[in-house]
Amino acid sequence: MASEHPHAHEPGARAPVPATGAVERPATPAGFDPSRPRDRARDPAGWRFDDEVRAALATVIAARRDIRRFRPDPVPDTLLERLLEAAHRAPSVGLMQPWRLIVVRSLDTRRAVRRIAQRERLRQAERFAGRGDEFLDQKIEGIVEAPVGICVCCDNGEPGSEVLGRGTIPETAQLSVACAIQNLWLTARAEGLGVGWVSFYRYEDLRTLLGIPERVDPVAWLCVGWPDERPPRPGLEAAGWGKRLPLETVVMRERWDSERGEAARAALRQTRPLPSRPSSQPLRSRPSPQSRPAPSLRDTQQPPAPAAVATRDVSLPDSEAQTALRDVLDELVKPPGGLGRLEELALRWTGITGAPPPERLRLGVLVACGDHGHVRHGTTLFEQRVSTEVAAAAARGETAVGALAAALDHELLVADVGLALPTPPGVVAAKVRAGTRDMTAAPALTDAEVAQAVEHGRELAQRLVARGCSALALGEIGIGNTATSAAMAALALRVGVDAVVGRGAAMDAPGLERKRRAVAAAVERHRAAARDPRALLAAVAGLEHCALCGALFAAAEARVPVLLDGFSVGVAALVACAIEPAVWEVAIASHRSAEPGHALVLDELGLEPLLELRLRAGEGAGAVLAARLVEAAGAAIARMATFAGAGVTRSLAARRAARAEAGDEQALRAAAEDEE
Repeated sequence: MASEHPHAHEPGARAPVPATGAVERPATPAGFDPSRPRDRARDPAGWRFDDEVRAALATVIAARRDIRRFRPDPVPDTLLERLLEAAHRAPSVGLMQPWRLIVVRSLDTRRAVRRIAQRERLRQAERFAGRGDEFLDQKIEGIVEAPVGICVCCDNGEPGSEVLGRGTIPETAQLSVACAIQNLWLTARAEGLGVGWVSFYRYEDLRTLLGIPERVDPVAWLCVGWPDERPPRPGLEAAGWGKRLPLETVVMRERWDSERGEAARAALRQTRPLPSRPSSQPLRSRPSPQSRPAPSLRDTQQPPAPAAVATRDVSLPDSEAQTALRDVLDELVKPPGGLGRLEELALRWTGITGAPPPERLRLGVLVACGDHGHVRHGTTLFEQRVSTEVAAAAARGETAVGALAAALDHELLVADVGLALPTPPGVVAAKVRAGTRDMTAAPALTDAEVAQAVEHGRELAQRLVARGCSALALGEIGIGNTATSAAMAALALRVGVDAVVGRGAAMDAPGLERKRRAVAAAVERHRAAARDPRALLAAVAGLEHCALCGALFAAAEARVPVLLDGFSVGVAALVACAIEPAVWEVAIASHRSAEPGHALVLDELGLEPLLELRLRAGEGAGAVLAARLVEAAGAAIARMATFAGAGVTRSLAARRAARAEAGDEQALRAAAEDEE
């Protein structure tokens, strides 16, 4: 036996060396790198996955798509959990993990997000000079169609707090969140789920809606669900909007290549000058969206409204019916999207009613009539008695709406909810009071009068539905009501009076100035009412506006589509949607009138009008005209043949896909030869 080392037991003594002279390396603890320098030197690529895994990763990356069409089938919780786990495994600078994931299944919340996105979509169209209509043709979101929404947020932390790696480049927090989004997206693609990234919103809108703190940025809204499309290439590329650049265009060696950088930027430019108008002229004549402040009706969450004002238990839209109609549209003998806006109209109609538009529409035309106290300030060139005279003429079928409703066999109901004179023959008596008070000097209505007018409008709409009307067209009659509507719009949208005051019924220049002064005085007096839609109705609305709100509530409850007429009806719809967001689901903009404020109102509603005829007749005439487009959409869907029924070959690619699915190998080879 070897003798014991003389200092073996002294404090700090080194452990004895084994007789062989070798030291056994302890095992690497879990969670630490087990590789050794000699291993890494011997095989620098030894960390790679096998060929099958690497090929699968490349396939998933190449096949990731931004999905816009979804099926209503639910996403299992276990699958959703895998997506969230993948996002949480993303890299982050300084391991800050700034992502916060808000999972949203609530239909009401998704409806609200869609409204925000649709509003911003219309505003962004103005920025694509020369391509605005092309932009509007793109389907940019599936917020309600997808059963799950995920708001991906970046928590920027407390001001002044230091995070490793973020001190020099603060944006690394949001860049890290983008990595989390990509992880989620690729995992979803591998699982067969679709993801659509929506960026059409303002941060403050989602912060308000979802209660997100100011320090947190809602970076992305992701629509998640089973896709109702399986695109082999990016949708915008297939639509001709843009294309992926070659790799050599975006890769530079050693330093910035100015020539290559400029070439890439030119290739990606998504606007082009208009060929027939000066570049300074906007696509449509309206105020620039960049210059508009955020509207005030959506600045704060609204408390629940009284039963007389709001709707209850509204379940819209019918996603399964919309999916079924999309399948039908895909089979009709036409290019994809070949019917343009008629397809959008048909899908919206189907979401409301659960069925495609009919070939013959039985329309209930409700015209609400009222007078206004501010006309004493010269806000109109006509005497107040003209309101009653026009209402009587409409009921006799002698005005535009009366003639159109009679010619097209629609049900016309003209109702007096606030005319200054007695109700004329043929007009339904539903008078709350004889005209409003002067909004420049006092609130136009009391809360009780608002509630009564709303209830009258609700009952009138229900009466038309009970008579068998399958849709409503809303109009109004009231001398001076474009001034009232302008005051409502200025408060609701928080825009200047000049942006919303128009000529109305052929106002001359001096009269237009009187009208602006009166509207400005009313807005200044009632500015505090801007944040509460019910207070706004009492402050400056007309009785016809209140009745129209009630009709919209009834339509939402009954799942009846509503064709909105011009400026005054649009303003009423804007306020009704602020009180009950489900109203938006049944609203269809029939046309854009000549009043300047109407474009702003439709943009805020996120509704694109079916017609633009420069109408200023009011009464609901534009809504009745638009009903013919509804019938045209229904006729096309009902009467067009399918590819299979007409014996028309869709395309070589589609033929190959169908034969492959059927297992027809011989025919598949023949189709391949045809394609070559």
